[in-house]
Amino acid sequence: MQFYKVLFFAFLLKIANSDVTINKDEMILRFSGAINNWVQTGEESEEFQNLLNNLTLPINLHRINWRSSTSESSNAICTLCRTVFNTFIEFRRKGMSANYIKSNVIKLCTRLNVETENVCTGVVTLHLPIILHIVDTKPNLTASTICGVILESQSCPLTDDEFEWTVNIDSSPPKLVDADESEESINIIQITDIHYDPNYEPNGNANCNEPTCCRKGQNVTNTSNKVAGYWGDYNYCDSPWHAVVDILEQIRDTHQNISYIYFTGDIVDHGVWETSAFGNIVSLYKSYSRIYETFRNTPVYPILGNHEAHPVNLYAPKSVTDNKINTQWLFNATADLWINVGWLPESTRLTILEGGYYTISPKKGFRIIALNSNVCYSANWWLWYQPRDPYGQLQWLADTLLQAEKDGEFVHILAHIPSNNECHSTWKREYLKIVDRFARIIKAQFNGHTHNDEILLFYSNDNSTTINNVAWNGGSATPSTKLNPNYKLYIVDNKNYAVKDIETWMYNLTEANANAPRRPSWYKSYSFKEEYDIPDLSYNSLHNWLHKLIQDDNLLSRYYRNFFKRAEPSLNKECDTKCMRAYVCRVITSLGDHRTYCN
Repeated sequence: MQFYKVLFFAFLLKIANSDVTINKDEMILRFSGAINNWVQTGEESEEFQNLLNNLTLPINLHRINWRSSTSESSNAICTLCRTVFNTFIEFRRKGMSANYIKSNVIKLCTRLNVETENVCTGVVTLHLPIILHIVDTKPNLTASTICGVILESQSCPLTDDEFEWTVNIDSSPPKLVDADESEESINIIQITDIHYDPNYEPNGNANCNEPTCCRKGQNVTNTSNKVAGYWGDYNYCDSPWHAVVDILEQIRDTHQNISYIYFTGDIVDHGVWETSAFGNIVSLYKSYSRIYETFRNTPVYPILGNHEAHPVNLYAPKSVTDNKINTQWLFNATADLWINVGWLPESTRLTILEGGYYTISPKKGFRIIALNSNVCYSANWWLWYQPRDPYGQLQWLADTLLQAEKDGEFVHILAHIPSNNECHSTWKREYLKIVDRFARIIKAQFNGHTHNDEILLFYSNDNSTTINNVAWNGGSATPSTKLNPNYKLYIVDNKNYAVKDIETWMYNLTEANANAPRRPSWYKSYSFKEEYDIPDLSYNSLHNWLHKLIQDDNLLSRYYRNFFKRAEPSLNKECDTKCMRAYVCRVITSLGDHRTYCN
């Protein structure tokens, strides 16, 4: 549930899915005039009431992905976004009170059936103070800039010069580092996106009208007989505590000689309309304490997810000193947590407090760089306020990699938000330039956030046929949305730290719930090398695999099935070969235009 949905998303979806005979421009103009008059006078004209009634959002469209809209509807989305934001910005700068704006937005959200009144009230109450702070303290902020960040595309470009910035990247030729392979391997576990829900209720309502279901207090709306499973539920539900404990104990009991554990973010649940800083900290302490108790002497390297912030997604720049709206509470808490349990040395505190990122060298010749990539997320409203390299993090990354190159170190990068189209385009561009420059020492990247089992391949900026880096996505421990819980085991070369193979471990949620409360039957879903019949995970092999993926429908079908972690509720939807090939496009990440590989 994003705040911009409250303002215009219901209308956009209704227009985008309306009969083609409707004049969309006329509808936008009529709605814009009506909402302007309504906000100014407080009176609901007959036309305004009719528009609201006609534009009420059907429940089945609540969770549609706004980024999947067609180019035709994208133009309408951008136009309406600018119109609605401009209306509220203009009235705010003329002195309209926060309470009046709040009541109007809640009413609009509820009347359009974007969410329930309870959810609308919660989201607006949490987000509005930050949005108004940004509007009030940045007089040059425009609706075009806001919509350009949210909807950045050809249909809705971001042309503000403030968003065009660069990082100073060393331009000397890459230093050659001995990258010989070793016959010895180490084991690295990746856990991500557990989304622990303290309010999860087995046998509760799994088919509610709120963004997240299976929560205490939702049972009164359950008329569908879809009840929450003991171990979790496919229907937009997060993880009960016993499921979080189970995945940790499964890893401890099954895998020996684990060298490192990468935890790539998102402990906090999806109940985004009722979060609090205190509640998030309680979930963080409880979860990290259990991870420590379970693995004791195994080093754990954690990063922040977009759900750790309160409100969700919002990472404030350092210049925001008001403790009621900044993010310092989170950086303070996680610095203490991660350092006090012994996972990180005291030397990492400075950058964690600066922006939730750090670097550490667990052994000579090997460095881990943990980023807070959540700042690049298009749903981070603070980008409107201060877009330039938040926390100076990318410049720090480039400098840290340069020093690692001089010291002859190989590097793993951890980041929650992948460097794909959900990232602000300038951040993505500069990040890819950094990866391109230091590709020889970056041996792997590890992401979370999407919940899917997927891979990103980075093509060289100089040679469009050469892969020079790879990012692996850990999937998710939560079954939300319509997925089986999973974690990953990476078999990594002990000398050059390249990934030799990957094992994905999961359980079938339907079977687990049918046999509850007996523990789920975890199993190795597949080995990457065996599943796709490739000799190794070298860049050449992955390049050949990608081309085969496009041409071999059977291989494509297997990748599609693994992408959704073999969860039948996701696989039951119709998706032919053309549909599946869209998922191949998600694999390709680069500075150039390599989309021809997936067409």
